[in-house]
Amino acid sequence: MAEHVAVRGTAESSDRDVVQSLARGLAVVRTFDAGHPALSLDQAAERAGISRSAVRRLLLTLIEAGLVTFDGHLYRLTPRLLDLGYAQQSRLSLAEVAEPHCASLSSELGRTVSMATRDGAEAVYLVRVGAPRLMSISVHVGTRLPAHHLAIGRVQLAWLPEAELAGFLGSATFLDNPGRTPRTADELRAELAATRERGWCHVADELEAGLSAVAAPVRDRTGQVVGAVNVSSRSDGRPDVRDLLETVPDLLRTAESIGADVHHSHLW
Repeated sequence: MAEHVAVRGTAESSDRDVVQSLARGLAVVRTFDAGHPALSLDQAAERAGISRSAVRRLLLTLIEAGLVTFDGHLYRLTPRLLDLGYAQQSRLSLAEVAEPHCASLSSELGRTVSMATRDGAEAVYLVRVGAPRLMSISVHVGTRLPAHHLAIGRVQLAWLPEAELAGFLGSATFLDNPGRTPRTADELRAELAATRERGWCHVADELEAGLSAVAAPVRDRTGQVVGAVNVSSRSDGRPDVRDLLETVPDLLRTAESIGADVHHSHLW
């Protein structure tokens, strides 16, 4: 038998003081925990001890408030609950925060969407969704590649302070792994300046011929770049590069949404 999450009152309250719909909504929120991060409607109703129809209305309200997501099968709490001080949500990693956003964009576009952060001179993939085999090398969560070879890496280099960028340009990762283009420090600086001007980065035929990607920076609430998200596809077939560039507005919107959900405790 499923565990019920009771709707509790207090000794100081009376029935006329209690807003039952709010109490029931909070009871539904409490049905989600570390052991039950995703629930079907029937599971949520059973755990909350509330009728299925009432739980459905409450979940729709929570979705409208941006506190719950629904993928067609299961409901999940969103990181926006951080704003309400939920300790369980504050332990979400950056990857866990970004993954629902990346999954939604991938489903919307029918393309591979990735999230990466920068570790020194390398881009480290944290999320990769809807990833058909786009290239001969294997790219998965945890893969590290030279940041200057990737749109998802260059877009993070573009906003580095000058001292950090100079350190990168003098690193073995940059000097020993020249890209197809740009190949020199001056050429890369020019490309990064253009990226800052546009607000996003496009790289084609760098890791291998026929592979293209567009990437946008993810900023935390202070404006600091903490990662990047990209959309990638092959440019030697369908869809073509022009179609890929048309995804930029959706990409920028997703990067902004991830940034809005980022909390300082995710950056580990």
